[in-house]
Amino acid sequence: MKNAFPVAAVCDRRIGHGGHRPPLQQCSGFTLLELLVVVGLIAACASFLFSGLAGAGKTHALQSAQATVANLVTAGRLKAQATNRKTRLLVNVDPGSSLRYLRLVVLQLARQPGSSPVDWDTIQSVYLPANTYVVPGALTGLVSDPTRWKRVSDATQDLVSDLFKNQSLSLALEDEATVQTWTGVAFTPNGTLAALGTGPPPKGSVVLALGRARPPASYATGDPPVQLGDAQAVRGLVLSAYGVPALLNERNAF
Repeated sequence: MKNAFPVAAVCDRRIGHGGHRPPLQQCSGFTLLELLVVVGLIAACASFLFSGLAGAGKTHALQSAQATVANLVTAGRLKAQATNRKTRLLVNVDPGSSLRYLRLVVLQLARQPGSSPVDWDTIQSVYLPANTYVVPGALTGLVSDPTRWKRVSDATQDLVSDLFKNQSLSLALEDEATVQTWTGVAFTPNGTLAALGTGPPPKGSVVLALGRARPPASYATGDPPVQLGDAQAVRGLVLSAYGVPALLNERNAF
């Protein structure tokens, strides 16, 4: 039954024959229930729209992070060939630096030629977009359910950046006194892959994922200050032995 007191009405009360107006009761209008239904539909549509925009924003951020890393890999390889000196791509993995952790990517050029240069100059330093991270060579402390972080190609292997496995060094950047921990990969003057230290050239892929910073005091000293999110929302790249990157745009590509 319609509300006896319409909250909005459109009436046609033009003067009829004899100078009389139609009674007010003949006016049709929206009842309170009908108006609430319309408001509810509008709210539902708005919620759907904004959630879609948020999802699109996260996808765009992950694509941007992927493009950034791929461009730095290419720049490092070409710089090594152009200068006849080694270059190296470094990713911060120091849990004591929450702002840099898994987001700061640095490209360095050796000052000396040869296979074992001593001094390096930073030629580019980039932070990945907010809430996007380079997955390191191990998942320890980074995910709540490691069983979800398995490779599609080999369910016995974790979905990590295997290019960075066993690649670690400690250094302080120029004009900084604090030594931090880094992972990454080097490029020879020929543009091929090389280990950060000694050992055979690394091989494999780089994985990028969405995540969030953990609240301060919610984790122990030395634990990762970041929690990775959905294992399905990942992108990355795989490097050939010659250092050429190929993009991996979906979970099934790993």
